[in-house]
Amino acid sequence: MASLRSLHDEIDLEAGRLATEHAERLQCQRGCSACCLDDLTVASVEAERIRRAHPELLQNDAPHPIGGCAFLDSEGACRIYSDRPSVCRSQGLPLRVFFEDEDDEICERRDICQLNLEGGPALESLPEESCWLIGPKELRLIAIDEAFAGEDAARVHLRDLFARSPDGQFDR
Repeated sequence: MASLRSLHDEIDLEAGRLATEHAERLQCQRGCSACCLDDLTVASVEAERIRRAHPELLQNDAPHPIGGCAFLDSEGACRIYSDRPSVCRSQGLPLRVFFEDEDDEICERRDICQLNLEGGPALESLPEESCWLIGPKELRLIAIDEAFAGEDAARVHLRDLFARSPDGQFDR
């Protein structure tokens, strides 16, 4: 767990720097849940961090209704914010990802939450270091997860972390 906490701290530090740099455009605030989608999965090591940190919530509360992240409260705020998964820690920021196109050419794509699109320079004009690069931290998470759960580590649906009664309904 220490290596996961260290990774999350690094992500928070870098994401914080980018959030400060892009403060003029970021609409993200407590209760904004536009990026908090339903049916998210996390690495098994991140699921275990949530289980250890929030046993009462998982046992006694129900997930948010289908359509939003299972961990949103009634006001759209995250109930596990300090222990949220890696994917949640860079949401809202300008993103960069590299991929191979149909001609096996390496291409870059940039994206940002639609709520944060206005109020700043065009994404294409941003310097590389002004965007969150998808890949390096995610690869480290995979390595941490494999060390935790083995090479066949399965992703875990956030909604599945909540306790269910024998009839399949969520306990409250």
